[in-house]
Amino acid sequence: MSADFEGKGEWLKDDWLKYLESIHPAEIEMGLGRVTKVAQALDLFKPAPTIIVVGGTNGKGTTTALLGQLLAAKGLTSAGYNSPHIHHYNERINRRSLNADGSISATQLISDEELCCAFAAIEIGRGDVPLTYFEFGTLAALWQIKQWQVDVALLEVGLGGRLDAVNIVDTDLAIVTSVGLDHQDWLGDTLDLIGMEKAGIGRKSKPLICGQLDVSQGFIDAANAIGANAYYQGCDFSIEQAEQGWLLTLPCALKSSIHLPNGHIPYFNIASAITGLYVLGLLPDEKGIQQAVADTRVPGRLTSYACQYKNTSLTFILDVAHNAQAAAFLASQLKGCNMAVLAMLGDKEPGAVIAALPQIEQWQLASLSGYRGQSSEKLKSQVLTSNGGKFFSCHDSVEHAMIASLQAIQTQGIEDAEVLVIGSFLTVSAAELALNHIDGLEWVVI
Repeated sequence: MSADFEGKGEWLKDDWLKYLESIHPAEIEMGLGRVTKVAQALDLFKPAPTIIVVGGTNGKGTTTALLGQLLAAKGLTSAGYNSPHIHHYNERINRRSLNADGSISATQLISDEELCCAFAAIEIGRGDVPLTYFEFGTLAALWQIKQWQVDVALLEVGLGGRLDAVNIVDTDLAIVTSVGLDHQDWLGDTLDLIGMEKAGIGRKSKPLICGQLDVSQGFIDAANAIGANAYYQGCDFSIEQAEQGWLLTLPCALKSSIHLPNGHIPYFNIASAITGLYVLGLLPDEKGIQQAVADTRVPGRLTSYACQYKNTSLTFILDVAHNAQAAAFLASQLKGCNMAVLAMLGDKEPGAVIAALPQIEQWQLASLSGYRGQSSEKLKSQVLTSNGGKFFSCHDSVEHAMIASLQAIQTQGIEDAEVLVIGSFLTVSAAELALNHIDGLEWVVI
C-alpha cells in the first residue's frame, strides 16, 4: 500500500466523493488511455460473463431497468451501472442477486461499505494515473460488479459512446436507444457526427441494436466500419400500437410477434431491450416478458404524484427530460397538461425544450444552484424571443416554482390539473425534496 493511501482506508462515502471531485482535472482530455491502463492492472474488462452496454441520447436508464427485469424473469442475476443519480451516489451501482429459494431479488443498491471498498481498490490500482470523476466511478463500478459475480453486467454509457469510459469493456451486446442533439460541444453539432460517436460502442461480429427510427447515415457508416451485426428498429424489428397494448415483431423470429401490455417506459425502448436479449438468446418466455414490461418503473421518468393541496386535487409529473427529443416524447404522452416547471443546467437549450411542448401554456422557470446551474432569468432571456404568447414566471428555486404553480391552479380554479416538472436530474431531485417541504401538500406516487 502506497504512502499516499494511508488514512483513506478509514474514509466514509462522503470523504471519497469529495476526494473524487477534488482530483477531477480542470481540463478533460477525451480518450480511453488512462482508464484502460487502470482497468488492465485490475483485470476489469470482463466483470461478468455477459456484458451489455447501453448508449443513446435518451432512454438509457429505462432500457437498462427493463433489461434487469427481463433477465430476472429468465432466472439470471445482473448488476447495473447508471448515471447520474437523483439523490444518492449509491443509485448508480445496483444488483439483482439470487435469493435462497432460487428466485431473483428486487434491485439492491450498493452499500456505503461496498462503495468505499470499491473506491479504495481503484485508488490503489490507479497508481499515479489521473482519472476524472466519471472515470474513477466507472472503474469502481466495474470492480464491484466483478466482486458480485453476477451473470450479466448492464452498463450505461455516460456521454457519447466511442470515447466514454464504459466503452473499455469486452461487450457482448450494444444497444443505442436513440440519437438526438445533446452535448454538441463534445459530440458534434449534427446527427451524423453524434451517431458516429454512439455507434462506437458496437463490436465486430457482435449484435448492435439501434432503437432510433430513421437513424443518421453517420451511425450506419460507423456500425458498418466496426463490422457490428446491426439491427435497426423499423427495419429488422418493429413495434406498433395494438388493441390493449403493443405488438413487437422480432428479427428472424420463428414466432413473428409478441403482444405486450402498456408499460411505464417508452415503447421504443421496450422494443430495443427485448430484441437485444432475443438475439443473445437470453429472452424469457412471453409471460415473463409481459410481466417485466408491466413491472418496470424508473424514478424520474414520468413519475406521477397525486397531490392534495388546500382542497385542490392535482398531479405533479416529474421527468429528467433535458433536450428536445425527450421533450417531444413527453408531448406525445401528456395531452392534457398545460403547466410546467422548468429548471436546467447551463449547457442546455431551454428554447428547444419549450418548442417541443406546444401544449404547455404556463411555464414556471426555476434557478438551479451550483456552478453548472442556469438561473431562471437566463432561461427566460433565451426563450422570450419565441414564446408564442406563453406565460413565463421566474423563481429562485424549484420548490418556489412548484408553489407558484399550486397558487396559479387555485387562483384559476383548475380542477385535476397536471403540472410537468422537467429539465435535469437535479430538477427532479429538488422537486422530490420539495414535495416533502411544501406546507399543506399531501401526495402519493401513482
